[in-house]
Amino acid sequence: MPALDYPSHLVEDWQLRDGTPVRIRPIRADDLAMHTAFVDGLSKETGYHRLLSPRKPQPDELWRMTHIDYDHELALIATTEVDGVEQQMGVVRYVRGETPETAHVAEFAVVIADAWQHHGVAHKLMRRLIDAAATAGVKQLADITLYDNIGMLALARKLGFKLQRDPGNPNVTRLRLALDAPPTR
Repeated sequence: MPALDYPSHLVEDWQLRDGTPVRIRPIRADDLAMHTAFVDGLSKETGYHRLLSPRKPQPDELWRMTHIDYDHELALIATTEVDGVEQQMGVVRYVRGETPETAHVAEFAVVIADAWQHHGVAHKLMRRLIDAAATAGVKQLADITLYDNIGMLALARKLGFKLQRDPGNPNVTRLRLALDAPPTR
C-alpha cells in the first residue's frame, strides 16, 4: 500500500541551460497516463538500455511504477509543459532491499526521453535522487548497465560511482555508489 505522505519537500523548479522550465517531483499515482506515454515514447535503443532487453513494461508494471510506497522507494520525475500539457522528460528511482540486512542498499534506475537526453536532466535527477536516498538512510546505490551504454557509464563516473565489469557476464557493468562517503566531483 503506498504511503499517504507525499514527499512534497522534494519538489523543485529548475531550468535547462536554454531556459526551458522543469519541475522535478516525486511521481504520483495520478501520473499513470503520463508515465505510460513517456515509456511508450522511448526509442527502442533507450528502452533496451533501460530494461536490458527489447521488452516493454506491461500495464501492471506501469501501475506499480506510479503507485509508490515512499518509505521503501522513491521515483522522481522531471516534467515540462509542451503545448500547455505536462510532459514527462525523465525518471529516476531507487528501491530498497526487502530484508533488514539489505534495506540500506537500494537498486536505482534512470531513463530520459530521447528528446531530452544531453540536456543535463539525467545529472540533475540523479543528484536529487542521491541526496534523497542519503537523507532516507540508504547507504549504497547499486545497479547494472550494458557495457556499451556510454551515456550511463559517463554519468555514473561523473557522479562518483564505482564501475566494474561483471566477471560472469561481460556485457554488463556493475555501478555502485557509497552514500556515506563524499561523492567524487
